[in-house]
Amino acid sequence: MVLASKTFHIFVSSTFSDTKEERNALQRKVFPRLRELCQAYGCKFQAIDLRWGVREEAALDQQTMRICLDEIDRCQQITPRPNFIVLLGDRYGWHPLPAEIPADEFEKIEDKIDNSDDKALLNKWYKRDSNEVPPVYCLKPRDVKIKKGVKEEEQKKAREEEAREWSEVELKLRRILLF
Repeated sequence: MVLASKTFHIFVSSTFSDTKEERNALQRKVFPRLRELCQAYGCKFQAIDLRWGVREEAALDQQTMRICLDEIDRCQQITPRPNFIVLLGDRYGWHPLPAEIPADEFEKIEDKIDNSDDKALLNKWYKRDSNEVPPVYCLKPRDVKIKKGVKEEEQKKAREEEAREWSEVELKLRRILLF
């Protein structure tokens, strides 16, 4: 491994809602001490905590998981171990839909679906990309339309409603793919 700098990048992974206090304790108590320790040896310390870093646009574009995995890869490439912290709790957390499904696998799944509504929903949200070798089906971005000139409170309500609707669609798609 070639180190690009004397900075230790540590990726912090956990569910956001049920480990809030633990993450705050790390930020408040542990990370400042690690910064001091690294500084004493001529190094720097940086915690990568994406609960503040994944923009809404990226989430709507179905890129949350890719962004997290890219950050983990980056930490592993430029930082010696340890470079990853996981906080585990009593729940599984969010299980994202696959951003890409190999075309042959997708078509096998599609062939097994008897319900025409399920098949239509799957094809509404996954689009074939034949430019990839081998071809894949890609999860389409979510499209949230917010009118300009609308008050912030109304925009927030519209985003919350879209998130609820997407949650239902995501649950149905997951059920279809796991069938």
